[in-house]
Amino acid sequence: MRDRDPVHPASKAPWAFLAVLAALVFVAYVRLRVADVPLERDEGEYAYAGQLILEGVPPYELAYNMKFPGTYYAYAAILALFGHTPWGIRVGLLLVNAASILLVFAVGRRLLGGFAGAVAAVCFSVLSLDRWVFGGFAHATHFVVLTALAGLLLLLLAIESERRAWLFWSGVFLGLSVLMKQHAIFFLRG
Repeated sequence: MRDRDPVHPASKAPWAFLAVLAALVFVAYVRLRVADVPLERDEGEYAYAGQLILEGVPPYELAYNMKFPGTYYAYAAILALFGHTPWGIRVGLLLVNAASILLVFAVGRRLLGGFAGAVAAVCFSVLSLDRWVFGGFAHATHFVVLTALAGLLLLLLAIESERRAWLFWSGVFLGLSVLMKQHAIFFLRG
């Protein structure tokens, strides 16, 4: 990966990675302290649909709504890996959020250099915990952000390297973001 900050040679220093690591530790501390809080309304819906999927019941057969099924499958994976408890769901959220923080850093670093990537990742990590956006709960938005960021990073890599495989996978991840929540359709407009 090239460093795009020619003005500041110190941008190759490990401080940017250390700042992001500190943000990850902070987020983990906060999220694990409140991991046993009862499920919020949307989390309960997603968890129920995820449990049904794990029992072999396809989406929309016993539970109906107007949402796409991506978040239900994400919840099914989290429930299968970490258990059918609020704590298990919040640990899954912690991992999804940590991956998103790392992707914000990677995208920011590719576009603007290490300093900007670290600042963006640290700011995103703090804002993703905000109670006014229900950041402590595993809403579909967290899954949209993860898949959209992965798609955008792969798109950047595809443009830089002209590798069609990365372009294909970029489309897959951006399409998955729409399956998580319909509002992500705006990431596909180019």
